[in-house]
Amino acid sequence: MIESSIPSTFAARLRDIREKRELSQSELAREAGMQPSAIAHFEAGRRKPSFDNVRALAKALKVTADYLLGTKTTTTAFRDEDKLSAKDRNFIQNIIDTMIGEKK
Repeated sequence: MIESSIPSTFAARLRDIREKRELSQSELAREAGMQPSAIAHFEAGRRKPSFDNVRALAKALKVTADYLLGTKTTTTAFRDEDKLSAKDRNFIQNIIDTMIGEKK
């Protein structure tokens, strides 16, 4: 799970998770089916996204809409994580940590 110093606003969360996923605004826009300028406006707080845009952004970033909207403080590394046992989640997190360590 990702949970360190989580921004509180939608704009800040969007930018933070996009950067953690190592995506440019253009790449995220392409993944979410939007214009790059829309991502820039959302991150700057100049525009509010529609429900459909929040859903598309969440899907492209592999997080929940709740996380982007600030009602949830953690995001998961994969979908349906909550259906796994704590032992299985820890096992998978160890695999993720190992893979990240190998890339450094």
